[in-house]
Formats: sequence, C-alpha cells, structure tokens
Amino acid sequence: MKENKTLQKTKIHLTPRELEVLKHLAQGLTNKEIAFQMNKSVSTVKQHISGMMLRLDVHTRTGIVIKAQK
Repeated sequence: MKENKTLQKTKIHLTPRELEVLKHLAQGLTNKEIAFQMNKSVSTVKQHISGMMLRLDVHTRTGIVIKAQK
C-alpha cells in the first residue's frame, strides 16, 4: 500500500485498521460510509481518525490524506 510506504519513511506507524480508514478517507467516504464498509461503529471510525490526526500532527481529515501521500 502506497500510504504505508510513505508513512514508514516518516517513521509514523498506523495500525492495519487505521490504514483501512485512511484508504476510505482517500476515496472521500464519510465517517458513516467508512463505518458501514468496515462493519464498525461511527464512534470507532472517529476514534481512528482522531488518533491519526494526533500522530500525523494535522487537524483535518484531508490533512491526514495529504500527509500520508507526501
């Protein structure tokens, strides 16, 4: 997965679930759509997104995707 290689270069490690959320974010899905695709609750998806924001030092969902692609 391209995102995983990029994140490895920056020494930021995401869990397999976070990588799955990232893939769906990059596709432009909403939290509800991501939750449906992953068979998880919307709350769980939000927790994954919040965790990624903290580790990637960004403040938006778009920021997560942009940082992962750099």
